[in-house]
Amino acid sequence: MKRFIFAAGLAAVLALGVADRASAQVIYGYNSYNPYNGTYGMNRTVVTPFAAQSSTAYYNPYYGYGGQRVQYGNVYGTNYSYGTGVNPYYGGYNYGYYTPGFGNPYYSAYRYRW
Repeated sequence: MKRFIFAAGLAAVLALGVADRASAQVIYGYNSYNPYNGTYGMNRTVVTPFAAQSSTAYYNPYYGYGGQRVQYGNVYGTNYSYGTGVNPYYGGYNYGYYTPGFGNPYYSAYRYRW
């Protein structure tokens, strides 16, 4: 039992001694409204020292269309993007691509839902 308590105490001291502060991040975003066609929009971006992510969404209650897009990238070369949406005239859609980084080829897909 003494060894267990000693090991747990040593692990706690090492964990607290080696722990670093969380990476700083900046969050930027805005909401918008287009009075000419009635579209609402939202944009959010998060930036950290090693990665960035951006998301955009839009919706129009008068014409019935909307969608979203998300993009991500980090310092190791990994990138991805995907989006979904719906349009009353053409139906729904989604798309995406993924690049694992380090010079590897990318994967992509695009399809209609209806």
